[in-house]
Amino acid sequence: MKFFPKTLLGRTLLLIILFMLLNAVIIRTILIVFVASPAASKFANLSESIAVFAEDVLVRSNDESKQQIAERLYQHTGMILKDNIDNSLEDTPSYIGFINSWKDTLSKNNNDLILRYQEQPERTLWLVHTKPPLFSLSIPFNLMGMLTRTAGAIFFLTFSVLMLIAYFAVRHLNRPLHDLAEAAKSIGKNINSVDINPRGPEEVRAVGRALNEMKANLDHMIKAQEFLLAGISHDLRTPLTRIRLATEMITDESSDLSEGMKEDIQEIDAILYSIIEVARFNIESTEPWEFGSIKSILLDTQEKYQRAHVNLTLLNGNNLLPVRYKPMALQRLLYNLIDNSVKHGGGVITLSARNNGSKMDLCVFDQGSGLPIKMHKRHLFSDLTEQPLHGNGLGLIIVQRIAQLHEAELTLGNNAQGGAEIILSMPTYFDRV
Repeated sequence: MKFFPKTLLGRTLLLIILFMLLNAVIIRTILIVFVASPAASKFANLSESIAVFAEDVLVRSNDESKQQIAERLYQHTGMILKDNIDNSLEDTPSYIGFINSWKDTLSKNNNDLILRYQEQPERTLWLVHTKPPLFSLSIPFNLMGMLTRTAGAIFFLTFSVLMLIAYFAVRHLNRPLHDLAEAAKSIGKNINSVDINPRGPEEVRAVGRALNEMKANLDHMIKAQEFLLAGISHDLRTPLTRIRLATEMITDESSDLSEGMKEDIQEIDAILYSIIEVARFNIESTEPWEFGSIKSILLDTQEKYQRAHVNLTLLNGNNLLPVRYKPMALQRLLYNLIDNSVKHGGGVITLSARNNGSKMDLCVFDQGSGLPIKMHKRHLFSDLTEQPLHGNGLGLIIVQRIAQLHEAELTLGNNAQGGAEIILSMPTYFDRV
């Protein structure tokens, strides 16, 4: 099925073409069986009657009478009577079923009469008497040509109208299907992005209602999981706090054991904090979009980290192109990237923003040991849990989800000094400020 159309419009047009061809075959068969054959039999009988008249005229009349009768016949009927046979005449067209039936019936009834055809100067059928007295009698054929052209024009007009109707019908059906596809894509990126309002035929509305129901069920499942995660994290923090207090009461003789337990507790606490961060993402993803420059967010981030005595430098924060963003979510992304650099990047961090064609690039890089080779120059749209950047990788998962929410591209790499470099490329909007 290599050449079978893939679109609904193409398949509908193919179906109409096949229907028209089948219809033409059926109509042609019906005309031949029920119209052409009976009519050809009648015409054959009339031809024989005319031939008997012409033969009688040629046998019984003198030359002057023959001339007068031939002139009157031509004036009243347009038929030409000749007392000879024109050898230049052609055989009748084989593609016209009516003439073929006429010719076959005539040959069965009278072997002396045959039909011949003349194309120029006008289409004419000739009734030829092949035995003495030899004569040829013309039968004007213009009507048959006109009928053929008319039938062709009707077929073409009908075909064109059906194609036009099919085009608009399929277009009318495709529009709500296209809207449903776009809505489904939006739900895949952000479950709270749109509410589907199905329109069109009942079948399309049923698909829209099914998508709405699926969206509601998914939203309920996600919120239930987030509530469960938050509850587990909250419940575990209480016994962890008690364990931390107990370790502080351990004597100096077991200081190594105490320090090891404290480190384990801190690691578990960090994991729980990341789980809570993931649960909070849904709240930030539902905040309204804003359009404009993110310079204020960058300056606020720089001020907060410098106030916490973090060596953070902001570069190229001016004249940034406008972007579409969610302020809380974008700030959370920057916090996670900078916190990751604080822990693993050597303490010196640079945050830069620059215009890059139709995109605006946010870049966080440090002077640490850099990323593993497998992570270098990796574009992130896959599951980060398979290969986390540091620790359990949940912080970077949040970064990835926020990047996908903003339709941005997240790239991991190493800078020229060897430290890690993470770039977020956000699409810009020139017509929105």
